[in-house]
This record gives sequence, C-alpha cells and structure tokens, in this order.
Amino acid sequence: MPATPAASGMLDVTVTAHQPLALGVRPAGTAPAETRSHIPGSVLRGALATVWIRDHGLPMEVSPRLREEFVALFEGDVRYGPLFGSGSGIVPLSVKRCKYRCSSDAYVDTAFADGDEPSHCGLCDEAAPLTGGRGEVEFFGSRAGKLHVERTHLEIDDDSQVARDKELFTRRALSHRESDGTHRRFHGRIVPRGLPEAAADWLVRPRKLRMGGGRSTGGGVSFATAPAHPELPETATIVVLRLLSPAALTCPSGLPLDLGDRDAVRDALNDELADLLGTPITEVSRLWARREHVGGWHAASALPKATELALIPGSVLRLAFAEPPSPEALQALTARGIGLRRNEGFGAVEVAVSGWRAPGAAGPGDAASGGQEAVPDEAESHARVLHRTGHGRWFADQLRPYAAGRMAGEPPSTAVLGRSRLRDLPDGDRDDIERMLLDALPQVLDRTLAVLRFLNTLDEEKRQP
Repeated sequence: MPATPAASGMLDVTVTAHQPLALGVRPAGTAPAETRSHIPGSVLRGALATVWIRDHGLPMEVSPRLREEFVALFEGDVRYGPLFGSGSGIVPLSVKRCKYRCSSDAYVDTAFADGDEPSHCGLCDEAAPLTGGRGEVEFFGSRAGKLHVERTHLEIDDDSQVARDKELFTRRALSHRESDGTHRRFHGRIVPRGLPEAAADWLVRPRKLRMGGGRSTGGGVSFATAPAHPELPETATIVVLRLLSPAALTCPSGLPLDLGDRDAVRDALNDELADLLGTPITEVSRLWARREHVGGWHAASALPKATELALIPGSVLRLAFAEPPSPEALQALTARGIGLRRNEGFGAVEVAVSGWRAPGAAGPGDAASGGQEAVPDEAESHARVLHRTGHGRWFADQLRPYAAGRMAGEPPSTAVLGRSRLRDLPDGDRDDIERMLLDALPQVLDRTLAVLRFLNTLDEEKRQP
C-alpha cells in the first residue's frame, strides 16, 4: 500500500541507483566534467516534475485541476530534501580534521570546542595540522567501493552526422554499485505540505526516474517512499544549524546578507523564524560559511532560473537563545528550512546541540583534540605495519601500482612478499601485510599509501639538520 504523508507530515525517501549518476556541478572549464556525490533536492524535484509532465503534459496545456496539482507539487510548499548515500554525509565547515587522515576519529567540531581550538592532531606521532571541512560529501567506511566512473563521448557534427576529429567530452558519474556489488541507495526526506489528495497519492507512488545528465545511457533509479517517524531533536540554549543544501539568505532589501554583520544575520533569522521557534535568537555567536552562485533550469518553461549567491552546504550557524526552543519547534525548523526558494531544494538544515559525528561513528568526534582515545582505522594500521619494517619508502613505491591495479579490477596478489629484501621480515609483520594485500579494499589501499607517504615524509624531516 502506498505511503501516506498524513501521519507525520514527512516522507522517508529511498532512491536506488541502477545506472551511474552524472550529477554535474557548476562547470569549472576543465575536463572531465565533475559530479556531486549526493542527490540534491533540486535534482529529485526536477526528476519528479519530468515524470509528471511526461504523464500529463506541460502545465500550461492541461486542465485547471491538473495545473493546480502541478503547482501544489512543484511550486508550492513541498520541501524536497537532499538524498545521501548509505554511510555518507556532508563534512561541515566547522569540523577540523587531521590533514593526513591518520584516523577516522581524528577530527574536532569547533562549533562545540571548549576553550582554545586545537590546531594540530592529537593522534599523530608528529602532531599533523588540522584542516577545516569544505562542505564536501564523503563516504565513510569500507562499503562505498569505487565512487566514480568516467565516460568519454564523441561530439557529432550537425551537418555530416559523423564524429568530429579531436572533439571528445568526458563526464564523471557517481557509481551505482557498492563495494559488495549491491546497488547504491540514497536516503532523504520530502515534506509534503498543503497537497490535495490526488497530488499526495501521486507523490508517494513507487516509480522509475531518470536523474542527472546523460539520461539516455545513465541516471536510472527506483524511487520509493514511506511515512517518516522522526525522533524529536534535543534542545539547549546553544543550537547549531548545519546546512544540507545551498541557502539563499537575504536582507530586508532582498540583497544577500552581509555575513560579517552577525547582528544583521541574527535579525534576518529572527524575522523569519521567531514565530516558528517561539523564542528569539539573542546572538549568532559564530558562523562558518562560504558562498557560491547557484542557478538551474526550469523544465516546464524551458528557461534558466535566476542565479543566487547562496551559502554552500556544510555552512554552520551557532545560535544562542535566552530560553531553549521546544523540541517540536526545532523539528518544525528542520521540516521548513531557512531562506528563499525552499520549495526548489534550497535551505535544508539539520539542528544539533552536540558536535558532529561521521556517519556510523560510535562516539563524539573530538579525538583530534587529544582529549579522547580513538582506535586507528584500517588504513592507518596497515601503514604503520609497513613503516615499522624499515622499508617504508620501498613499500610506498610497490603499493602505488598495486593499489592502481586493484582499483582497475586486477585480482589480489602477494608477489611482493617474495622479494629478497623482505627475507628477514618478522613472521607477524609478514602475516599482517599478506592480509592487507589479500583483503583490503582498493580505497583502503589508497588511503594506506597516503598515510605511509606522510610517515616517510616525517622520517625525512627528522634526518634533516
């Protein structure tokens, strides 16, 4: 039986990829054309609108009832949130991580840091510097597999209908397979507000969609929904907003907000959210933000959308309240979002009263400050075994082509352990290296190589006078 949004006011959405997804980013003038690592809410909305137009026709050419249905679904109050692959998430700008990713726990969320912010990793032997997040989407854990695939296309001459010489176009796409061969799944939410019954019934039906670019040969997904039962968030007098999609925040004149004027940011948020939250924001105590120009294409009218100067996903606002907002108010905020063009996928947020954690993490991610013991991840463990053999640089030279070969689909091999220079290798280290060569996933080998290079660099610096 199809899901109904009436119960909780939200729908859990699952999209299963059956083909690579070319979710293009703003063109950078370089090749190959890059792709996002998640499905923005605007892409989900556009894919559903395309199916509606295919089934019913252009909204200006259908009956008034159907036109009202289209407007309610795609131009009204429905919120299409971003979809993230299993085990993935946005790294907020407030999060600082070890530059060399020495451990999966080597990070600290400075939005909740007490006292002085750490500048160096507390888990590295030589205290590597911490670098801030960039709002990028990352996959955590070993199931992600190979994330991207590339396809190269010919440009066809319009007159001769044959391929032009030296005119190639390469597009990068998000792989539709996990490391275990299963189809990659993406999860998110839709908030279907104010929908007529017919429109609500249409929205919750399972269906096949096409997403992203190159839809004639890729982008095929399955779409399914279920009623959402979200838990109420925790609340406090300090609440952090983390953007999950671009947010267009403006002053009363309609111009982009001056982010350097925190009083102006506070006033704008109060004008928008005070009634919803039931208590005013007294201060925007800190703000981690970057901006980007965000445009788009309106399929129904075949016209480009207005380009906005928006805060990027991963931007963070730390808000102070005299009285904690109610959990229900914070949940309503996550359903509503902030800023303009929220019905187009802008302004999706999550609220937090504690530090960010990587998806699947068991505890707070503040080990990088040195205040919490953490277990090294698999790549770090492999790198330290290779390094302590005394052949770290040699292993780095051998591991580079081996990891590249595994990424290209070559089978595992332990041939490197037969080299004469390793004849005195202790049995314990030999067994550990053999397990790494046979069992480690290609992306783990790649990270192992990065950590091993860092350890080798530290050795060279120690030897310098």
